[in-house]
Amino acid sequence: MKTKSLIPLAVLLLITAGCGKKTSYQTSKGGVTIEQKGDTVTMDYKDKAGGMKVVANDKGVALPATFPKDIPLFKDSLVDVANTMADTMTMHTTFKAPWQEAMQFYADKLKAEGWKVDSVMNLGDNGLVVAKKDTRQCSVMLTKDGDHSVAQIMLTGLPIK
Repeated sequence: MKTKSLIPLAVLLLITAGCGKKTSYQTSKGGVTIEQKGDTVTMDYKDKAGGMKVVANDKGVALPATFPKDIPLFKDSLVDVANTMADTMTMHTTFKAPWQEAMQFYADKLKAEGWKVDSVMNLGDNGLVVAKKDTRQCSVMLTKDGDHSVAQIMLTGLPIK
């Protein structure tokens, strides 16, 4: 799954970017710029189709300006990876509460925001909430990771900007 590759990618970017450096690579297909400012690493890939941007920081990153207002974030969530690409966004968040509590939160709050919740699944060690609204789909994958919980929020079918 694409979202699972974001964390290793962010770690790789942290290792390869160096402290306070900006590096660019160009090919005939497009180019990528990797930049580190303090603890934040940004990878910006551009090609003919548009490209992709990933921002990562263990201490938190800002939500993209285009993040939909009708998508809730669980209380005290720290967004540590934000990925935007064409009509898709993926956010990786961490929080202290049990993931089961967050699963119910996402099911209830998405419904309250006018989303049609298609499924809420407790899969034992993790959970999944899938909802649709207009042309968009929101999938929230939840799990425990050490002393905290993780939610990976994937939005597809967003308006292309």
